[in-house]
Amino acid sequence: MKKIWTKYCGVILLYSVIICGVFVLNARFKYLNELEIERVDYIVAIGD
Repeated sequence: MKKIWTKYCGVILLYSVIICGVFVLNARFKYLNELEIERVDYIVAIGD
């Protein structure tokens, strides 16, 4: 087990960072989409 860990340590860390980053970005975009849905824009047109 220790031999496998030392051999593939960089690959394991790289993939774990990528997977964590994907989850963080997914949560961030869900939050931003919820803000976009709750925001209401009022467009007022004033003519002469």
